Formats: sequence, structure tokens, C-alpha cells
Amino acid sequence: MKAPSLLFVILFFSTFAFAQKSASFKIDSLQNQYNLDKTDSLKASLLLEIIYNTGEYNLGNLNKGQFAKVYDAYRSRLDIYENLENQQLFERVGKESDINERFRASFNNDLFNYAMLMGATANSGEQLHYFKRAYQMAKERNNLWQQTTILSNIAFAFQQINRLDSAQFYVNKIFANPVDKFGGYFFYVFYLSGDVRLEAGNYEQAKDLFLKGIENVLKNNFDLDIGLSINYLGLSKTYQHLNRRDSSYYYGVKSLNILKKIKEIQVVKVDLASAYENMFEHFQRFAQQDSAFKYLNLAHKEREVFTKKTISNLAAFQQVLLKRQLTLKDLEREKIETQGRIRMYVLIATLLVFLGFGAVLLYNYLQKKKANVLLVTQKEEIQTTLLKLKATQTQLIQSEKLASLGELTAGIAHEIQNPLNFVNNFSDLSVDLAKELKEEVEKTEIDKELIIDLATDLNQNQEKIHHHGRRASSIVKGMLEHSRTSSGVKELSDINALANEYLRLAYHGLRAKDKNFNADFKTDFDESLSKIEII
Repeated sequence: MKAPSLLFVILFFSTFAFAQKSASFKIDSLQNQYNLDKTDSLKASLLLEIIYNTGEYNLGNLNKGQFAKVYDAYRSRLDIYENLENQQLFERVGKESDINERFRASFNNDLFNYAMLMGATANSGEQLHYFKRAYQMAKERNNLWQQTTILSNIAFAFQQINRLDSAQFYVNKIFANPVDKFGGYFFYVFYLSGDVRLEAGNYEQAKDLFLKGIENVLKNNFDLDIGLSINYLGLSKTYQHLNRRDSSYYYGVKSLNILKKIKEIQVVKVDLASAYENMFEHFQRFAQQDSAFKYLNLAHKEREVFTKKTISNLAAFQQVLLKRQLTLKDLEREKIETQGRIRMYVLIATLLVFLGFGAVLLYNYLQKKKANVLLVTQKEEIQTTLLKLKATQTQLIQSEKLASLGELTAGIAHEIQNPLNFVNNFSDLSVDLAKELKEEVEKTEIDKELIIDLATDLNQNQEKIHHHGRRASSIVKGMLEHSRTSSGVKELSDINALANEYLRLAYHGLRAKDKNFNADFKTDFDESLSKIEII
């Protein structure tokens, strides 16, 4: 079995290396043809082929968290699009030509994809900038489908930074057009629009949008797992707010089962932990504490896994950004050094002819020395930036842990607050009833029926206070049982020592409340008692 396995590995890596060399060879070949051709239309066609073969990573890789590789791919392509000479070339070909439209469509798509990458890496300012550029280009191309897709993503971006008014504005712009005629990825637009409506508290509108998203996925049979999982999740959350327990549970489980398989959807920040958190919120909302704590624990574990993975992916992404900055610095340094060499050659040649230019040569030498000092300083700044990046990563991990603890504490406080509110309200009401009863008794002519009604109401209030007090006690008991580290196994214990310990604890407890309290106590234990089994 070892030999075939080794052969497979060798074949796989040699094939992979050949594919990479093949892609690189193809780009080099296209570049050579581009340099040789003189006709604008042929050069434009070759440049478009170079763009198509540059970068092997797309939104699928972005969804897997491969931020660094996706960044390299799209940054390389954007460098080609944004080159002024290339843009002038396509303008000379003519705006109405098919090849010009292909160039603009490809540019438009990659602006959108690069904005998606910026959103996944928490660069919200860059994300909105590139989305707006992509939207403007889609308007110029009169591509209504692309405009609608970009608008939904702009709305989602504003929602992520808690600017709900702006998010709602862009959702309204989407539905100003007849969107139902679109197919394909439009389930994604319905989901993002529904999520914005849900965040704003428009639950019926959100429900209709998520249902349309599910219908769109099933109708077009396109990206079933992604489309169904996110719209099922949104629908489950909406039904929670509408107090429809069965529907919330049904769609929550359907979303959870799909996300167990695909794990995560980076572009909309949904993952398996999101599904577990939704189930926790469902059971918490409908007062099923055992199930709520179970899914809270699962969500916490899964979130920790995704957090570590995200931090790792972001660290790799930051390394790529740093590498790009270093490359730009190297290019700048080479440029400075080249310029310095040219100056030096000119000065040396001039010195041979005119000895009087020696002072100018010295000046240029000092300028070069100053540039070298500047480069050393920049290198030290880059090293300092790298150290700060590592410190930031450590802070991110700590922040995630604190956020998880805060969510757990908020959930417990919310659960206990509900019965306490009932106890406080009925206590206040009972005080008022007692006052009213006292006033009635003190009257000369007593209304017996009113006294009976007041006493009955007072009795009912006490029963409700007792009921909700027991409810709060039950929640605390459940939490204690959940956190108990004891196995509950009975152990042999000395009952005399146990009784003596609790007697002294009781005495000191009273002394703590009242310093004037004092008492003598004597014990008379039966030393012949054997140890007994207790918990």
C-alpha cells in the first residue's frame, strides 16, 4: 500500500507544479505576443486573455477564508485594470466594441469581488469604497442585475457597522425595481434585504423576503446549500420574534443540518456557530433552559474554533499586505538607487570635463547617503509594525473570550430578571391592597364583600409571588446543577465531624450579623458511630 500511495503523492505534486508552470508559461507567452503586436484590437484581446489567466482564486476560496491568496489574485488583476495605458488602449478600441464591454464587465466583477474580500477582512471603509465604484460602473453599463446585487451588499455592509438607516435606504433602492424577474444569485439579495428588515424590527417584511429567497433557490436549483442555509436561518430568527415556536425550531434545525455539512459562509458572516447560537436563542426565548444551555455550550466551542481560524486567516492576510508594502519599498529603493547611479555617472563624466563640478558631485553623494539612512529608518518602522500586529492578534483572542463570557452573563441575568420582575410587581400591588384593606376595616360601616375581594386578591398575589419566587429558585438551581463539578457519588463520612463543623459555622454566622451575640455550647457525640455513606 505504501508504494502506490507514494506514487500518487508524487504524481499529484508534479501535476500541480506543472499546472502552475503551465499557467505562468501561458501568461509569459501572451505577454510576448502583446509586446510584438502593433494593432490596438489585437493588443486589447491579448491583454484581456492575460487578465483572465492572472490569479487562480475567486469567491469560493474567499468563502473558505483563504484571504491572502484571494488578495494576491484580485490585487494583481486590479493593477492591470487600473493601469492608465491599458485603459487608454481599450478607449482607442471604442466604447461600443464587444472587447471593450468584456473588459469593463470583468473590471466591474473584480471591483465587486475585491469589495467582498475587504468586508470579510473587516476593512469596512475600503469595502464601501469599492462597492460604490462597482455600482457606478454597473450604472454606466446599464446592468440592472449587477446594480441590484451590489446595492444589497452595500446595505449589508452598513448593517454590519450598525448604520441601519443607510442600510434601509439601499434596500429601498433595490425594491424600487422589479427584482422578481432575476434568477441565479438573487436568493442572496433576498437574504441580505431580509436581514436588514429583521434588524430594523420589520418582521413580517423580513419573513416574506426570506421565503422568497428559499423559493428562488429551489426554483433555479442554484447553490442550494448556501442559499437554503442562510434563508432558513433568517426565517428561524424571524419566527422567534413572531413567537411562532414550531416554525422557529423547524427552520433552525434545517439551517443547522446544512451548516454542519458546509461549516461556514464567509461572505455573509454565517457559520455553524451562528446556527448553534440561533438554537440557543430559540430555546431561551421559549423558556427551555436545559436545551438553551446545551446549544450555548456548542456555540461557544464552535465559535472558538472559527475565531482561531479567522485570526489565522487574517494574520496570513496581514502578512501579504506587509509583503506588498515591503515590495513597494524595494521598488522605491531600486528607483532611488538607479537614479543615484545615473547621477553619479553623469557627475563623473562631467568631472572629467569640468573639474569645477566637484562640489556638485559631493552634494549628490550626501543625498545618496541621506536616502540610505531613510531606508534604514523605514526598515525599523516595518519591524515595529510587525511586532504591533502580533500584539493585536493576542488582543483579538482575548476580546473574543471576553465577548463570549459577556453573552453568557447577559443570558443568565435575563433569565433571572423575568421572575424577579413578577415578584416585585406583585409585591407592590400587595402593599396597595393591604393599605386599602386596612382603610376599609377602619371605617365605621364595613363593606364585607369588598374586604373579602381584597383579601382574595391579596391571597392570589401572594400565590403568584410564591410561584415566581420558586421559578427564580428553579433557574438558579438549574444553573448550579449545570455547573456542578461533583459526580454525585456517595462517600463514607464522619457524621460527628460534619455536625460539629456545621454547628460552629452557624455560631460564627450569627456572630457576623450581631457582634453582641455570644453563647456557650457543648457537644455530646456518640463516638461509637461508624462512618455513613452520604453525598
